[in-house]
Amino acid sequence: MTATINGKAQAIHLGERLIDLINRCGVELPQVCYHPQLGPIQSCDTCMVEVDGKLLRACGAMAADGMTVVTSSPHADAARREAFDRILGNHMLYCTVCDNNNGNCTVHNTTRLLDVEHQQIPYRPKPYEVDMSNPFYRYDPDQCILCGRCVQACQTLEVNETLSINWEDSHPRVLWDGGALIGESSCVSCGHCVTVCPCNALMEKHMLGEAGYFTSLSKAALNGMIDIVKEIEPEIGYGSILKLSEMESTMRDSRIKRTKTVCTYCGVGCSFDVWTKDRQILKVEPEHGPARPPHQAAHPRRRQLPRGLVG
Repeated sequence: MTATINGKAQAIHLGERLIDLINRCGVELPQVCYHPQLGPIQSCDTCMVEVDGKLLRACGAMAADGMTVVTSSPHADAARREAFDRILGNHMLYCTVCDNNNGNCTVHNTTRLLDVEHQQIPYRPKPYEVDMSNPFYRYDPDQCILCGRCVQACQTLEVNETLSINWEDSHPRVLWDGGALIGESSCVSCGHCVTVCPCNALMEKHMLGEAGYFTSLSKAALNGMIDIVKEIEPEIGYGSILKLSEMESTMRDSRIKRTKTVCTYCGVGCSFDVWTKDRQILKVEPEHGPARPPHQAAHPRRRQLPRGLVG
């Protein structure tokens, strides 16, 4: 079976999703809410493509013999840009002073991929406080893009069924047990929600103020820097601003060490990257590999690491 992707015939694997085929072929396509472990959530619309002349979400379609797919058509490109602009309405871009500016932020990378210079839909803050009640991670509703990845991981993979989103709310946000503080909910701190979050809405508390060169500054100083960036963005665009944040991200490689290790809790052999600064553990990140099934992406012991010395 074959499909035509941007004019080239590509072999289809049995039961392969269209988005996985496109990724396997090396075609760059935005996909903010899609994660291979989670399957199609279909909440962001940033993976829109033309299939036989019709716009479809690549994550929600199965690759089929004889289909003709165009990822770069004007209609598909316009649809993706409009969808991502809606996402930026829920997320303030302040990458240079963000602890998650480590090269793996999906929102940052999609802004770069789409070459976004200005957003049409202005950012709208949500009327909620940052939830710091869990000892291992925090949730910032103002940065949450409502992609649903964390909910899918909690509901479908971990089957803890703690997280949800009330879409009928005038200001939707991720909820723990329908609205409880994280620290008072049924959350077991497995960390899977943090692992799949595509931005800085969910972050390890040990990373806060430690990862970046500017992130340890006072809140007043950080807000002042963010205000300056917002003042100059209409004139210079996001492209130049992102170049600065990417320079700062590269500089972090000299202060943050990532060490591969294997969890010894059981015999499965799950592999992880341990992020350290000096002798302090900042983060433990699961590695993709055949030894670890999706539901073991975040064992309860993975996040519950002490803030202290290594070795």
